[in-house]
Amino acid sequence: MTEDEMAMDIEQIHQLNSILRPFIKRPSSGDAVTFEQYRILHELVHEKTSTSELSRRLHVGQSMISIQISRLLKGGYIQDETLPTDRRYHVFQITPQGEAIHEHVSLVLAHELPQLMAKLATYVKPAQG
Repeated sequence: MTEDEMAMDIEQIHQLNSILRPFIKRPSSGDAVTFEQYRILHELVHEKTSTSELSRRLHVGQSMISIQISRLLKGGYIQDETLPTDRRYHVFQITPQGEAIHEHVSLVLAHELPQLMAKLATYVKPAQG
């Protein structure tokens, strides 16, 4: 890779980051949840899950999951449950309020993601075959 090619790739990464960062970091259309919190809710819609399992599934550190879990608990979007056999082990489940937010954000994403992906496609090089 030449220095010019590397500089072009670095600029593309910067441009992609500029497009994605506001989408990922902002609360979703007036909701009190971020995209990362939505991802957790999306996992919990399907089943009760522990912090370590969420970390594994979402490919992020447990500390980030713990921070987001704390915020979701405070917002009433999820609830904490300890196992009767081991009080140290916590699993989280989505609440009806969390399900409503998940459904709303899913609808917003269904509208916004195609536009975002189209914008991203202008920056991504087609694969060389």
